[in-house]
Amino acid sequence: MLRDKKIRRESAVRHQVAAQLVAARRDPDTARRLGPEEEWAYTIAYNAMLLAGRAVMFSEGYRPTTGEGGHAAVVEFLRIRLGARFQPAIDLMDRMRRQRHRIVYETAGSVSPSQIAEAVGIAEDFVTKVEALLRGSSDDGTNG
Repeated sequence: MLRDKKIRRESAVRHQVAAQLVAARRDPDTARRLGPEEEWAYTIAYNAMLLAGRAVMFSEGYRPTTGEGGHAAVVEFLRIRLGARFQPAIDLMDRMRRQRHRIVYETAGSVSPSQIAEAVGIAEDFVTKVEALLRGSSDDGTNG
């Protein structure tokens, strides 16, 4: 990813990690308040996962490069770094990334209320697991 200039090295700075996690924790609550009938809740749930993913990157001294593909670079980094136990959530995050693009730039009304509700729950769980991982806790919500 470094060679492809999708990410770049940056000194790990605790306050950046913490700031990403604070915002990531806030977003699922905001999405829940909007409710599953409000499509914007889906993009907010995705944003929570994106911020948690950026926190992982920052904690290891990386950040996505600016420009096109920054969100995809976060997803790719997480696939490499977090591995199989996070794979289902990362797969959903990638689908949400593409869907979010359609919502924002193309066609509204393409996400169902059940998809929105599922996305909010998974985003909240993902943020909790990432926080546990970054704390160095073995209690990251997985069994193994």
